[in-house]
Amino acid sequence: MTRPHSHSLSQLNKVLPVPISLEDRTPDSSHFLENSHITDVLVGDYHIISGDGGRPYIVWVIRIIINGSTHNSICIYKRYTDIERFRQMLVKQHKDVDIPDLPVKDSMSLQRMMWSSNWLETRRKGLQWFMTNVLLNPKLQHSNVVTEFVLG
Repeated sequence: MTRPHSHSLSQLNKVLPVPISLEDRTPDSSHFLENSHITDVLVGDYHIISGDGGRPYIVWVIRIIINGSTHNSICIYKRYTDIERFRQMLVKQHKDVDIPDLPVKDSMSLQRMMWSSNWLETRRKGLQWFMTNVLLNPKLQHSNVVTEFVLG
């Protein structure tokens, strides 16, 4: 038994598609850490970048674990000066919290880095100490300064 083609086409025209609505589910930077919390911070690798005029600088890879899941982490890349500015903002906005010091800033040259990998490891450990003490501090985790540093 065959149906006329026009009859089946008219039946299809009666079925309307379900409307699709799109929602933006990307985290709003002002509320990103509101329902989440940082559970671990790892300052790991570094990259040597050729700066303007050929003067190299280091960018540190900082992995921030959210809610205890390695699948829910953020990797950020920051220079020492970025971390210095971050600390200055924390000190300015959170006078009631004891913000730890950064490792001492001393002169860096490509020649020095090649001579001493110990210098880089000492710097990495100091940054690890600072980032852990700041980002795991419950008083600071939901600070707009922390959110801007992590997501900015």
